[in-house]
Amino acid sequence: MKCACGRESVYYQRYANRWLCEDCFKKDVEKRVRKVLGREVIRNNVKIGVGISGGKDSLVMTYILKKFYDSIPNSEIICFFVDEGIKGFRDVAKKYVVEFCKEFDIDLRIISFKEEINYTMDELVEKNYLKHLNIGKPCSFCGVVRRYLLNKYAFLNNCTYLAIGHNLDDFCQTILMNYIEGNVKNIIQFGKDVSSSTNFVKRIKPLKLIPEEEVILYAKLNNLKYQKEPCPYSHLSYRYKIKKIIEMLEEDKPGVRFGILRGYESLLKLIEYREGNLKKCKICGSLCSGELCKVCSWLEILKGL
Repeated sequence: MKCACGRESVYYQRYANRWLCEDCFKKDVEKRVRKVLGREVIRNNVKIGVGISGGKDSLVMTYILKKFYDSIPNSEIICFFVDEGIKGFRDVAKKYVVEFCKEFDIDLRIISFKEEINYTMDELVEKNYLKHLNIGKPCSFCGVVRRYLLNKYAFLNNCTYLAIGHNLDDFCQTILMNYIEGNVKNIIQFGKDVSSSTNFVKRIKPLKLIPEEEVILYAKLNNLKYQKEPCPYSHLSYRYKIKKIIEMLEEDKPGVRFGILRGYESLLKLIEYREGNLKKCKICGSLCSGELCKVCSWLEILKGL
């Protein structure tokens, strides 16, 4: 089939019912990323911290951000790679990240679970320490601590924004998980992503409008090498089941992912966000409802084991 421009197509966009050639496909993806970021983010005098994992999403996101900011004066990109200490998985990811950052001349900082919290993720699972924290799945601990560390180092490096590689599918998964669990607080905080905390770096999610399959194709067309193997703990997560449900819905009704996102964002406009009576964590200074934030309270428990 032919693209609208007359060239041979490489991709059929089911939800838009159109065929795209390689050039038009790349431009379409980049146009949507630019739309998400807007002029507030794509400007000079900006330092973007990037959470990079070695997977397709974070590498595609970083590649596009680098492309945007190369021609913008007084702008900078710095990557943060969190090594959770998952044997046979993170070492492979680190190799891809180091090679990628070297190729594109991007500053890279590696953050270690072992150095930061005194345990690797493997050690926490093998010693069954998560049960002492009342955590059922490894991802529930890992995800929270990773976000905490990324924000910590983005703040320490004076970043204006912290870029997270969540694609459209990731957004829909989180939205549905929060709906199903009735987690109203997370529903609001995930969408508005605001905080009055002085050590909170505002997050941006450039791939919000890019479906997972288009991230994969964009990486392929730009010869980006990334880790394809999933985390060995990911199949245990609730998110994995939600992912399969959304894939089934999208297959039956192309465009349902955009519908989930649009409906959610429309709902957020009707909700007034209030942080409530929050305190500062006595250890790290982050805003929290008690004396300690979730991460610091976990680490205090782990110290006593």
